[in-house]
Amino acid sequence: MFNMLHGLKDIHTVISNRRKIGGVAEAGTIQLSSGEVYDHPVFTNVDLSKGQYVSLCFIDENGTNIMAHVDQIALIKGLEHKLICQLNNAYVKQMLLQDTVQYLQKLCEINDGFVTHTFKKEALQLVRDISVNELKKHNVSLPFPMEEKLVHISDRLHA
Repeated sequence: MFNMLHGLKDIHTVISNRRKIGGVAEAGTIQLSSGEVYDHPVFTNVDLSKGQYVSLCFIDENGTNIMAHVDQIALIKGLEHKLICQLNNAYVKQMLLQDTVQYLQKLCEINDGFVTHTFKKEALQLVRDISVNELKKHNVSLPFPMEEKLVHISDRLHA
């Protein structure tokens, strides 16, 4: 578990600060008042109107993008802030891995030859989010050494 979340405000914070803190908000299950239950939803948006939470968007395990009014939500269980490599929702995990690897490759290409502190910090954050194993699997090489910053967490390599 990366970090337990406690409500819509926390989901909104994770979504709003995704580039800065990495990861996404995923729940074990969400049940709507109609009785529909979705396993491992990954939250993509929280809509606000005049300071009130109005709707919540998430992607289920089948890749269906669902938007529900907050009054339609009966129960959210196991709400957590997770790194991409820790997601249980295989559809979203694969989608985010592809996007992040592509973004990291372009970031390295643009900053080729200029390893600034800001670039290094962002690149390491992205590697931490997807895992070193995924980095190796996609043959992405960073223009700076990172072996000295590796930490083993749950048999996965994170930067």
